[in-house]
Parts: sequence; structure tokens; C-alpha cells
Amino acid sequence: MSKGKQKMKSPKKELGPQIQKLMEMPVTARLVLGECKMEIEEILRLGQGSMLELDTKVKENLKLYINDEEIAKAKSVVVGEKLGAQIIEISSTEKRFKDLTDLE
Repeated sequence: MSKGKQKMKSPKKELGPQIQKLMEMPVTARLVLGECKMEIEEILRLGQGSMLELDTKVKENLKLYINDEEIAKAKSVVVGEKLGAQIIEISSTEKRFKDLTDLE
């Protein structure tokens, strides 16, 4: 296992079957580099080599979303030949669980 990767802890055995099933459910992770607003005319003019100016400053944190819920802030890092993200701030486990399941 590489330095940059952490082994995921498996859920506790005493979890009920419904919670266990939930823990194995796939989710979508999205790391947002930045955003910009464009008019349709500008989008139609986009081509190879076009540049987009994003609203994020060079040293600003990126946002990590899981199923459209922001759960963390991260900074970009280089991992070998790939681009990665190092989490620098994350919401509590309870808040993440609530946000992902809409339970109160």
C-alpha cells in the first residue's frame, strides 16, 4: 500500500444488516476545482486550447462533495504521475452520515 493511501476501516461487526448494506452502497465523489458562469455563445465558441477562468484562487481549498453534499475541503497534490487531493478539513462522521442519508 502506498504512503498516500490509507486502508479503509471495515464497519463494526455489530452493525445491523440494513446499516451494513448502507455501508456498502456506492456513492459519487466529486472534487471541485472551481466554477465559472458562461453564456451559451461562449460555450459554443469553446474549442481545443480554450481557457476557462475559474473562481478559485491558486492557493484556495478545493471542495469535496459526496452525492452533492459538501463534506470536506482539500488541497491539490501530485501523487506520482496523477493529480490527487489531501483532505485538510472534514465534517464529523455524524454530520456526513446525516447528510448522506437524510436522517435526523
